[in-house]
Amino acid sequence: MEVDIAKQLDPKKNLSGSFLTKKKIQVDLIIITLIIVITYFLLNFFHIPNRIIGVYGNFGYRYVIELLIIFFVTTIGFIIFTFRRFKEYKEDLVEWFHIDDKLHQYEKKFENMIYNAQGIAIYGVGRDHTVTYWNHACKKIYGFKNNEVIGKKIEDIIVPSSSFKKFKSNIDKYYDDNVEIYQGEMEYLHKDRSILNVLTSFHKHETIFGVQELYNLSVDMTELNRTKKELKISIARLHALSRIDSLTQLPNRRAILEKIEYEKLKFERSKEVFSIAMIDLDDFKNVNDKYGHECGDFVLKQISNLMVELVRKQDVVGRYGGEEFVLLLPQTNSIGALHVTQIILEQIAKFPITYKDKEISITATIGISYYTNVELTISDLIKKADKAMYKGKTQGKNKVVITK
Repeated sequence: MEVDIAKQLDPKKNLSGSFLTKKKIQVDLIIITLIIVITYFLLNFFHIPNRIIGVYGNFGYRYVIELLIIFFVTTIGFIIFTFRRFKEYKEDLVEWFHIDDKLHQYEKKFENMIYNAQGIAIYGVGRDHTVTYWNHACKKIYGFKNNEVIGKKIEDIIVPSSSFKKFKSNIDKYYDDNVEIYQGEMEYLHKDRSILNVLTSFHKHETIFGVQELYNLSVDMTELNRTKKELKISIARLHALSRIDSLTQLPNRRAILEKIEYEKLKFERSKEVFSIAMIDLDDFKNVNDKYGHECGDFVLKQISNLMVELVRKQDVVGRYGGEEFVLLLPQTNSIGALHVTQIILEQIAKFPITYKDKEISITATIGISYYTNVELTISDLIKKADKAMYKGKTQGKNKVVITK
């Protein structure tokens, strides 16, 4: 915008034009011409030259006298005309200086705004790659002061060696062939040689003198990217925590159901049978009532760790709620599930648990169901295992029961 204003305020064009062309000069010239014609007509009509000759007695100067009178009248006309023109010229000159002053104020305000822009680094690069402009934000982001960069090659200041050639080539292409430089996130160097992640954009500008300049606008993304990475890690942790039981560190109900659903999908593709077991600690309420809930939590953690040690890597032990656990056994039929759960049952029964010098014994009852029918839902599968487990409770507990 400032370029258009400057062109409109070209002093040579406006001021020279005002003297000869402004405010109906044609009318003034016509009036002067008419005055000259009328003067000539009056001179002859009233025989003024003859009267003058009669006084001085020399007819040889008649035409000279006519010319002198016409010249005198013409001179007066042109003096009046010139006075009016210079008056207009003066008005134009005052107006132009007023506008020129406004323009300089605007340019100064604009320059201050650009130089002091917060967080937006702006630098200019000439055709020879030397820095022509360096605003205050550049100093903050890159660490260099104006006197350290102006007149120096931009590649030697903030461009990493890994992208030096490509960066230099891109500037040449932008100047010579108007091929725009990639706009997006780039790596720049700080004064301390640390890497900065910068969101950058290049723009070409032509001055009122026809000189092309290349300007770069950059925003430091280093801190934002670091925050994004930390946020991504935090989200991943929250995602994991939302699927982990806080007490036992086993997969919670939500997580174990997702894993069972995954095995169900695998069965639909490859017919790989899998089994689940519902494991409930017998008379666990008595432990809480007799020794307190802290002891109950300690027992749950001990039993959880024991079951994890007894199963395969591909097997999953999850806490379903309270003192109830779910065991997922991929690629395992009912016979294999029975074998694994009997071992778990025996180990729980003889597992020594000591809490504050108190020996605590506990047993479990396990119900098993296996998936062999695509029409069976996950909810149905769990209900079948749960039903088998409660059947074992009614038969005296500390048992493994397979659903039919």
